[in-house]
Amino acid sequence: MTGLDRWAGLRRRLTDVLGALIEPSSRCALLGFPSYGNVGDSAIWLGARSLLDGLGAEVVYTADHHDFRAAALAERLPSGTILLTGGGNLGDLWPSHQRTREHVISAFPGHRIIQLPQSVHFGDPAGLERARAVFDAHPDLVLLLRDEHSLRAARRSFRAPSVLAPDCAFALTGLPRLARPERRILWLRRTDHESAAPDEPDGAGTGAGVHRTDWTGQEGADAHWVAAARAVRQRIAAASAEVRGTAGARAAAELADAQDHHARLQLRRGCRLLGSASAVVTDRLHGHLLSLLLGLPHVVVDDRHGKVGGYWQTWGHDRHRAVARRAPDADRALRTAAALLADPATPRPARDR
Repeated sequence: MTGLDRWAGLRRRLTDVLGALIEPSSRCALLGFPSYGNVGDSAIWLGARSLLDGLGAEVVYTADHHDFRAAALAERLPSGTILLTGGGNLGDLWPSHQRTREHVISAFPGHRIIQLPQSVHFGDPAGLERARAVFDAHPDLVLLLRDEHSLRAARRSFRAPSVLAPDCAFALTGLPRLARPERRILWLRRTDHESAAPDEPDGAGTGAGVHRTDWTGQEGADAHWVAAARAVRQRIAAASAEVRGTAGARAAAELADAQDHHARLQLRRGCRLLGSASAVVTDRLHGHLLSLLLGLPHVVVDDRHGKVGGYWQTWGHDRHRAVARRAPDADRALRTAAALLADPATPRPARDR
């Protein structure tokens, strides 16, 4: 049984939740394409695309939060459902994403709007009040939350129906097979403001056989990948300009195809990076989720706001201790990863020879 087969139940749950909200063969828009290098957001995007394909929904407009134009969306989708991509940016941790979300919800009161599974964090009461005013004014907004803490926060703060659902990455299909590992342990560590230890010295959490990096750049890429990524970015730029000018069906389809290609490249790079080691230590939620899907032994450390731990607790990931463990800090996580590797009972993923 592959890692993806083991998670078929979560895919079914996602399909059931979304299928109850979207009419079969309906037209919709999907907003929030990740035009940057965060592998986890690309996994979320591709999972959402797979879910919508499975439901027979026709996606007629896509955009990232920079290139979104309300007029183009209104032309392509006069009525129907607007879906906002999932992730960890509902709140004030990533202000530009939240501003776009609020703009879309305000600008389209006549459309059903579905927020795909998100984590919620508001540190500023003023930001929460602004979001509440926008969310509560929409007559047909549905919020999907990917952990119990976020679900409680949404139900406490907003009038919109709030539903618990797994992360969209669990709808992924066809993950690449892993090559033989080049190193013993990969320490995939956040380098942004969501890190629980942003002031950790550069040498901390490293040692013999440990490679420390993040996946928001081009780590895990080769020359072929770099050339392909450059070409697809040019495709996206050209198609985005045409969609802004005409919003025609051909340009919209070309843009969506190029965006999907970009996301597949990022996902392939991320899986290659994870598979470059025999075990992974990470404070990135999708470092954990993709390691689960790939069957990679790994240890998770929480992020600053408890997003990783909240997801782990919500979906009972303690039952996957054969390949996944938690640790309170990087040093203990690295020791735990070494112990997993030393244990002959630890499952190993299938790899290409």
